[in-house]
Amino acid sequence: MSGVPGEPVLRVEGLRTVFETPRGTVTAVADMDLSVHAGETVAVVGESGSGKSAFAYSIIRLVQSPGRVAAGRVVLGGRDILPLDEDAMRDIRGREMAMVFQEPSTSLNPLMPVGAQIAESILLHEKGVTKAQARTRTLDLLRLVGIPAPERRVDEYPHQLSGGMRQRIVIAMALACRPALLLADEPTTALDVTVQAQVLDLIDGLKAELGMGVVLITHDLGLVADHAQRVAVVYAGRKVEEGPVEQVLADPTHPYTRALLACRPDPWQDVSEPLVEIPGVVPPPLALPPGCAFAPRCVRAEPACSEIRPTLDAIGPGRQVACLVASRERAAA
Repeated sequence: MSGVPGEPVLRVEGLRTVFETPRGTVTAVADMDLSVHAGETVAVVGESGSGKSAFAYSIIRLVQSPGRVAAGRVVLGGRDILPLDEDAMRDIRGREMAMVFQEPSTSLNPLMPVGAQIAESILLHEKGVTKAQARTRTLDLLRLVGIPAPERRVDEYPHQLSGGMRQRIVIAMALACRPALLLADEPTTALDVTVQAQVLDLIDGLKAELGMGVVLITHDLGLVADHAQRVAVVYAGRKVEEGPVEQVLADPTHPYTRALLACRPDPWQDVSEPLVEIPGVVPPPLALPPGCAFAPRCVRAEPACSEIRPTLDAIGPGRQVACLVASRERAAA
């Protein structure tokens, strides 16, 4: 599996998330499995519309109506949290697992000082903590996430901080109660390249220091190479490949994974040459073909690919792929 000993912090089994629409039921996440161990980052990768964010929102139970988690298990710390009511989930969010969202401004209250927002999470989840103790903890968190002059910044409002510092504040809020699992949904999309690196390096350092498991939702395979130990590639709501990062990036098996890697900009490429792109788009969930959803865009597709939906097959230690052609070729090798 991951090579990380012990029971996983998170184990997702057969997760299925659907949305009821006037045109029918849309399956956004289809029978997804994933495990994450303490001190490990697992990246979930795919294009926009692939279902990766819906997967993260399903894990933390933030899917809004008309969406719902229709099947599966989400085992956190040995307990399936899907049957729990919303009161129990509010206690778990922030205390046992937390989420860093793509745009920090959506997570911060513009009318409250940032320090008060961090302290609020501590006071909510940890009984018996005084306001003075929560403020001291907040200052410690600001130092931990690299906020300069924390004694001054603690009383500032979100609009007084840069985008990079706001994202650090959001991370401090997520880590306030030292959760076992951190979900990071495209946490650096709105930031410039330099700040992106700083924020992801920060998450890496905190993961090691606090012993967290991290699920990194991203479309950027460069970030995956630098910051994850395992990667799950998803397409049209299904996992199509999974394995150790260095193996998947060096020897991608699924045609979709290969196509994603081919789209990465090459710093040595002549600027006059067009960038490689995957033809077509992710199919609408209500118009998925009966076979492999990637078949209409796949350069290696065979007639059977349009009719038979591939299952995830093991192709080596800790590696899986859902592709009729790739599985056959691996078996024959």
